[in-house]
Amino acid sequence: MRSIDPGGMWVIKEAHKGEVCEAGSPVQCGRKIRLEHAQTGKNLHSHLFQSPVSGQQEVSGYGNNGIGDTGDNWEVVCDPGKKWWKRSDYVQFRHADTGKFLVTSMSNKFDQRNCGHSCPIMGQTEVSCSSNRDQNKIRWITTQGVFFPVEENDAKHKEL
Repeated sequence: MRSIDPGGMWVIKEAHKGEVCEAGSPVQCGRKIRLEHAQTGKNLHSHLFQSPVSGQQEVSGYGNNGIGDTGDNWEVVCDPGKKWWKRSDYVQFRHADTGKFLVTSMSNKFDQRNCGHSCPIMGQTEVSCSSNRDQNKIRWITTQGVFFPVEENDAKHKEL
């Protein structure tokens, strides 16, 4: 059984404007969004700096309560034939400014060997961006959350 990790909760916002998407509204594949970390108010951000462990493009938290810059914008990339990002479907995120994909690997953990005492979080896995879309076959999946669209057939059943 998975426990809910509040550190893994993100708020989906409109790209550029940083306004919260309407709760329960579907997110279309190909749409540009911002992901704001629910606990810190920082946007998922990338830029042309080298990541400390893997040497790829660095990913960090940036901005304040959704306010940031174009480095905070991501395109939702779904599997072929999918129109909407739905719970339990795989999805990838392409950085709007650089075209690189959000990736991670269990082999890229912060430890004494690679960052000494200046590690962001000791033992945490680095998240970075890569130009190789299939690197480590990275696809993200939503397993928990609050607002997701219902299946078309379910929408016909209304509460009384």
